[in-house]
Amino acid sequence: MPATVNDFVTDGDYIIIRAKQAQSENNIYSAKAWMLTAKTLFPTNFKIQFEAYLMEKQSGNVQEAAECFTSLLMSRQNVSKLLPEILSIANALKSNEPSFLSQMFDNICPDMQLTILKTSVENSDDTMEHCRLLVLLLKKFPQLGVDSLVKTLINTDKFLYDNRYARLLVVETLPLLSSLESPRLLQRLMVKAIDFYNSYMYDETDNDITDPWQRLYGVLDLLGRQLGWDTYLVNYSNSLNKETYFQKLMSLRGHEDCRELLYCGVTFFLRSLYEQKTLKGNHILVEALSDPDQPPSKRRKGDIEVTGISAHQFQAAANAYELLNSNELIAREFMKLVSQLQVKPWTEGFSDEIALYRGRYEDTTPPATLNNLSANIIRVSINFAQKKYSLCIEAILAALSQLPTVEGVLETDLIVGGKHRHLHFLPLTKVAIVHYFCTLLIRILLSTGSNADLTYGHILVLMQLGWPQEEAIFIQILDIIKQKGVFHYHLFSTYIIHIDFLEELSFIWNEQGKNIALDIFPNSQHLGQRRIGTRGADKGVKEDFKQAMKTQVARCNESILNLIIQFITTERSYLLQVL
Repeated sequence: MPATVNDFVTDGDYIIIRAKQAQSENNIYSAKAWMLTAKTLFPTNFKIQFEAYLMEKQSGNVQEAAECFTSLLMSRQNVSKLLPEILSIANALKSNEPSFLSQMFDNICPDMQLTILKTSVENSDDTMEHCRLLVLLLKKFPQLGVDSLVKTLINTDKFLYDNRYARLLVVETLPLLSSLESPRLLQRLMVKAIDFYNSYMYDETDNDITDPWQRLYGVLDLLGRQLGWDTYLVNYSNSLNKETYFQKLMSLRGHEDCRELLYCGVTFFLRSLYEQKTLKGNHILVEALSDPDQPPSKRRKGDIEVTGISAHQFQAAANAYELLNSNELIAREFMKLVSQLQVKPWTEGFSDEIALYRGRYEDTTPPATLNNLSANIIRVSINFAQKKYSLCIEAILAALSQLPTVEGVLETDLIVGGKHRHLHFLPLTKVAIVHYFCTLLIRILLSTGSNADLTYGHILVLMQLGWPQEEAIFIQILDIIKQKGVFHYHLFSTYIIHIDFLEELSFIWNEQGKNIALDIFPNSQHLGQRRIGTRGADKGVKEDFKQAMKTQVARCNESILNLIIQFITTERSYLLQVL
């Protein structure tokens, strides 16, 4: 039922009702006329002015609503009455989503914006909420000074156990700082920033911060500018060139003040370590091989070459770690800083890797109670490096019974050119692991110095998987067979099926049959005695040999991987026999 004049006490109330009635009937122009009349007749009436604001707000008129709210704020006595709306505006500003109130705020003059934000800060009881609103205020008006907020956050009792305060300080507040009077406080902030971002990178539930490492370098830049550090070292993009950046760090070793080396070095170390862990995946660091007869690698920068996935990142992290432990002073400060970090990524994996990198095998060898695949591969690696070949073979046999189901592919970097030490990140896949074992077993057999046919036969079997990785050794063995004029290997027909090997041996037999005796097939003992192919006189022997070789060729599509596993497992006694 339409309202009547008799229902209301004042003229102002009557006009408001008429304006609302017109608005409910979608008669916008009539509603605006009634409200304009009310505002003109009663310019100081809060209720009328607020209703005018609400009407513009409900109609979605951003500019008009901003003008109405500004008019209300002009009178200080109205601020307390506007508090619920002020807090609603502040809440809208805290959200990253655009809203009517945030758009309206943008259309209010700066002085009134300051009043709104200050009022919201002054009327927040919760410490966390107070700090959030203060951040809003300082983002809009940084000239007010951020120092007080920084001190409030870093000294609050809840900072130690409530990560929201650390996030507010590091992510929201520190970027607002242009300088800080106290270098000591700034260093505390640097440690807090390192701790927060390092923890954040390993928290799988949080991923809403863009470029966290770049943000950390922003804090490093703030500290560096205040303490007069090399601008190159605090620039995020420069740290992407790890070798050049590390050389810059190296130049700081002689400085009496170790803070620049400490903070820049720790940040670089943690970032390189995170990148290495991200890339490494299911890989394990092992001792690999170098060959002086091969061209030297262009990638090597020091006495040790590291290859495989994440090698570059590991090398950077390892170099930084060693630099941060290069003398008593920096090592003490490094340990003091990292003891304050909640997440210590170097304790898992990297500590063992750096021990292996340094050649501290006693710190890397798994305990006897640990008998999983990774532990056995590490035992293989260390025993090989220490020339404990029998133990190495025992560890290989243990690992073969634990191989993963994922096959993977061959490794191309197990051998590098040169005489230096070589480490490799080996993927924990079936093919890669067995390929690694074959490569080591070949070197073990060669190290015996034995020229027995049994040794050369074993080597031929093992080199099939990684062919043509060991081609130079294969050619040497063929030359030895030619020189000796005879080759006895009773396991040939069981384990040698690679087509290239069969073709080469057939070629030798065909071309040099007058001088070569091959005792390589089960029924060939008498053939060996009759010297297969001797002067081409025995056609029956020739036919027998050709037929045996055809049978062998027919097997060339069998799995060499499974054949090698069978060979190492079944012929264990033969492998140990030649040691």
